[in-house]
Amino acid sequence: MNPQIDNDPVHSLERLTEIAQYDLFSDDVRSELDELAHKAADRFGQDYGMVSIVLDGAQYFAGRFGTDGWIDAAEGTPVEWAFCANVVRNREAYIVADAAVDALQHDNPLVTQDGIRCYAGVPITAPNGEVLGAYCVVGQTPHDFTAAEIGELHHMADDVVAVLEQHRL
Repeated sequence: MNPQIDNDPVHSLERLTEIAQYDLFSDDVRSELDELAHKAADRFGQDYGMVSIVLDGAQYFAGRFGTDGWIDAAEGTPVEWAFCANVVRNREAYIVADAAVDALQHDNPLVTQDGIRCYAGVPITAPNGEVLGAYCVVGQTPHDFTAAEIGELHHMADDVVAVLEQHRL
């Protein structure tokens, strides 16, 4: 047993079991979540919008806008690189105004290789309280997100949960 992994909410069996209750791979759910990802990117003037479901080994972009290249082909990233994993671990918004100088993210390959500079993500929380992942926006230029913007992103995340609940297996 690895105590570090055992205590990490990313690896919680209850959380992962809750994720398995949703049909995340249907064309219908993908279309609806892609639309919500686009809406967030547009609203906050960022390059990318994502509905990220954080698994134990990867984050899966159940909805995405603006992605291309390897990230688009993979439909996600390794969990070790996932800004969204911090949302799951802390059960609250995670904000990075400038990832290039952020103590936690400055050496993340998404920053050093892919040019990510800012991130704002809020929890996608299932009705049973499990944090499934994050509804987030990402940009290639630094950005200071305001408290009002984060509040609005929280409110918009309710729409993500509503879509997911419509596609519960």
